[in-house]
Amino acid sequence: MKKDSRLAWGVTLLFFGLLFLVKQFGIIPPHIASTLFDMRNYPIFIGIIFLICYRIKSVGWILLLVGLMLRVNDIVKLTSQWSNYIWPALLIIAGGILVFGVKKGKS
Repeated sequence: MKKDSRLAWGVTLLFFGLLFLVKQFGIIPPHIASTLFDMRNYPIFIGIIFLICYRIKSVGWILLLVGLMLRVNDIVKLTSQWSNYIWPALLIIAGGILVFGVKKGKS
């Protein structure tokens, strides 16, 4: 194994080992633990670790993409709640840019 590959796998094993140890101690509240220990999140966790630690970023991106595809239903539910606020937020941002983005000294 190459050095950066060993680092990525080592960090992954340490992360999951500590995560499961914390679960055994009961430190994490049940409502957070149910989300955190959902198998669909594991590729996301591993993908993020590989993006940080591994030289070849494509492995991390693929794992992250697989994890996000497994969570697509939750993502759609989350963004559908946000859609009510997107247009007002864009209008506020555009107005703020027009008001505060005007440079002083121009006539």
